[in-house]
Amino acid sequence: MRLAPTVEGTHAVLTVLATLGLIRVDLPGQSEGYPVVGADKHTWAYTWAHAPLEEVEGELRQFLLTEARNPAFAPAWLGVWQELLPQEIYAYLQHQLRIHHFGDFYLAGLPSLLEPNDARYSLGHWRYACWATVRSMASVSLQYPGNVEIVKYTLTSELPRRLKLAQGSYEGKLCFSPSHSLPDSALTRVFSSVATPLEDQYWIAPPTLQTMLAVLKLPEKPG
Repeated sequence: MRLAPTVEGTHAVLTVLATLGLIRVDLPGQSEGYPVVGADKHTWAYTWAHAPLEEVEGELRQFLLTEARNPAFAPAWLGVWQELLPQEIYAYLQHQLRIHHFGDFYLAGLPSLLEPNDARYSLGHWRYACWATVRSMASVSLQYPGNVEIVKYTLTSELPRRLKLAQGSYEGKLCFSPSHSLPDSALTRVFSSVATPLEDQYWIAPPTLQTMLAVLKLPEKPG
């Protein structure tokens, strides 16, 4: 399973963990540590001397399932959600482009369409829009063979239109759920089902503080 939705996201997570002194990240061939899926064959080794890895995992999971679900953490978890969303969109658009044999250079048109902390569209809306847009790109490419510029224009013009269609669709008909062809990353799965109880809301709801507050609950006191 990939650590994060994108290679860049994976490297960012590894950098944070290494900066905190929890792990050491090695280049390929430098050590026999754990392989990092989605990070150019890097490996990592646990280096924190204060507790064994298995104890840290258990304590962290317990914290995430209890204290970290306090509504006071809602703004922090919203920030994580807002950081994950662009990575998820990038990964899914790249996935669709490769299915249709388009080069990754078309991804250069995506950043201009992403607005920071955009709370209008859910990830499911973006997934539908990426899928439909790349299909349109494929159709245009057949009509105008070799015309890269018109295919690029199709991406930048069709994606916003499809997003608006998805947002206004009846009962979320144009909201795509996770696909087996592009499995969740470990970070996505932990965030949506362990760190927070978002579950399907991660896909079908836009990232807002209201949504995060609605799913978080105060930890129950032991009886």
